[in-house]
Amino acid sequence: MLEVPPPHPFERLRFIKKFPSKKNSVYLVERAGKQYVLKLYATDRWQNEFRVLSAAYDLGIAVPAPIEARDNAVLMEYIDGKTVNDHLNEKFDQDLVLSVASWLARFHLAFYSEDSVLLKSDAIFKNFILSERIIYGIDFELSRPGRPEEDVGEAISFLLDTEPMFTDEKYRLACKFIKRYENDSGIVLHDIEDSIAKSLIEAASFRPAHSSLLLKKAKDIITLKPFTRY
Repeated sequence: MLEVPPPHPFERLRFIKKFPSKKNSVYLVERAGKQYVLKLYATDRWQNEFRVLSAAYDLGIAVPAPIEARDNAVLMEYIDGKTVNDHLNEKFDQDLVLSVASWLARFHLAFYSEDSVLLKSDAIFKNFILSERIIYGIDFELSRPGRPEEDVGEAISFLLDTEPMFTDEKYRLACKFIKRYENDSGIVLHDIEDSIAKSLIEAASFRPAHSSLLLKKAKDIITLKPFTRY
């Protein structure tokens, strides 16, 4: 239990622990014997997250149930499980990776409009939790309308640039990821290499130790288009 709980707008919360987070202050809390996640935001993005969570939850998409939101704070259901990234670090599981593709397909299809979808954004494996064989998406504060290739490209970029990096097995799995997404959503992806390369270039900016490799692989992916011919 935290010695000095932070200021927040909700009543009767008991703080249990703080989660790692680069953007916000995120806590595991308890109220009336039930555990929740409390997010305290440095910006007004709390409104966007609560709105997207509410819409997705109402449509039956696997996300934490939104409970309350006000004054730069959101209280939501606690999903007890480990992130997909943590699972993959312990044991590489292709079916688990493809389950993320299925989750993205369902999310995009639920909010599809002409050539646009509602993006999850920050669609990395750290933002998906496996709990009782169900994949849950978390972290929607950056969610916005956009092209589906953006989310899929970001997920594939994360797959490729985590250890072991850029293996043949991962390239093959990336092709399967695209197929699974397209089959489950009915949405045909275009120029997916551009989106993957963009995410790799962004990653290079904050990963100096791997910057040269990431930039080279981004260039290769744009030039060779390995996923256009899958």
